[in-house]
Amino acid sequence: MIQNLLYEKNNYLTLLFWVALGVFTGPLVYAAVPLHMIIIKKKGEWLWLLLGFWLILTLSDSRQGMFSFAQSLKPIMLLIMAYLYITFPKEREEFKFVRPFIPFFIVAFLVIFNSPVQASAFQRTISYLLLLIIIPGIINLLLTYERERFLYHLLLTGVVILGTGLALQIIMPGFVTFGGERFSGLLGNPNAIGIFGFLFTALFTIINQYHSHLFSKKETIVIYSILAISLIFAGSRGGIFSALLFVVGWFLLKHNAVIGFIALALIIISYQAVSANVVNIIVSLGLEEYFRLETFETGSGRIAARDFGWQHIQQQYWWGKGFGYTEYLFSRNQGYFTQLGHQGNLHNSFLTIWLDMGLAGLVAFCFGWLVNFIKGIRISPLLWALMFSLILSASVESWMAASLNPFTIMLVIILSLMSNPRFYPEINQNQEEMQNQ
Repeated sequence: MIQNLLYEKNNYLTLLFWVALGVFTGPLVYAAVPLHMIIIKKKGEWLWLLLGFWLILTLSDSRQGMFSFAQSLKPIMLLIMAYLYITFPKEREEFKFVRPFIPFFIVAFLVIFNSPVQASAFQRTISYLLLLIIIPGIINLLLTYERERFLYHLLLTGVVILGTGLALQIIMPGFVTFGGERFSGLLGNPNAIGIFGFLFTALFTIINQYHSHLFSKKETIVIYSILAISLIFAGSRGGIFSALLFVVGWFLLKHNAVIGFIALALIIISYQAVSANVVNIIVSLGLEEYFRLETFETGSGRIAARDFGWQHIQQQYWWGKGFGYTEYLFSRNQGYFTQLGHQGNLHNSFLTIWLDMGLAGLVAFCFGWLVNFIKGIRISPLLWALMFSLILSASVESWMAASLNPFTIMLVIILSLMSNPRFYPEINQNQEEMQNQ
């Protein structure tokens, strides 16, 4: 890994230079980075545009004031990438990912008229739409022209992000500690590390399954160790359980697809029963302190937050008030949630979309993701493992209701890979043999 990192050191230094500009020069970053992006694109380096965007999304989730520039920089980068991609010659097939979401975006634009924060709702709708158009298209380009290099450095970037957080835990523990207690790495909070760790576990496992030559066995062990340590240090219940469900599902599906699917379905169906008895399980294992058992039954205020959200869903059952309405509603009731020791978030992607878009929007939202999952599952049934674990993760966090975070882009990347025949070596080899014949 070190040799490959050094071989591409100039590109990694470019990303580090962007961060340094934002930290030390202030407003200059908003002009320098877009101009640099245009130069990079002229060199055909879509890979580093993608990785740079992902890195800025990751830093934008941080609560460190020095990274606050990333919040303002990320929408500018998205617009630049949209311009560069839309003006680039491409195949019609590259818009296949976003097509199932068309009903959702029709609803999303219509409900903006009901929004108390129309400007924000419009911007967030546009950003989600652009993300679903641009990222799958760039993935297709990279799989077509530099698949091995792309997959390797995609994973290496994620390892660097997590590894840097762990290194800072030793060097500057206060910098990566949330609330003086829990590890948060370079991300905003421990739950963010949990989501990142879960999705990166899926991303690495999937790529390593079909391209095992990219990393040696020792490197694979090191990467899984970094993932496990990050999740354990963060203590994110949702992240740990989602990652475990994915790993178990992946193992079962590899041995028998039917049994694996049935087992995963039963786990999700019995989720409520498991939740009701999880306290007894934790006590029997002696892990009360680690899993913060004193907050488990109340969900750290999440149950109150969901009850509050459900009451407002009843008032706008079918049609919501646009992206960002949940955030607006909770911010107006911040005092109430502060008394409960809660940060004021619904912590459920499905309920958040329901409150923002209404039931019509929620159904259309789920339909769009389901269609893209099915496209990948037709090629590799192993993707069922991600689908079921994703349901668990999205049920305890609201990350899928936003586009410009480091998590939604990872899900789009995974689905774009697994629904694209160019990702699979054996399919490409068979196609080449047929052409030669």
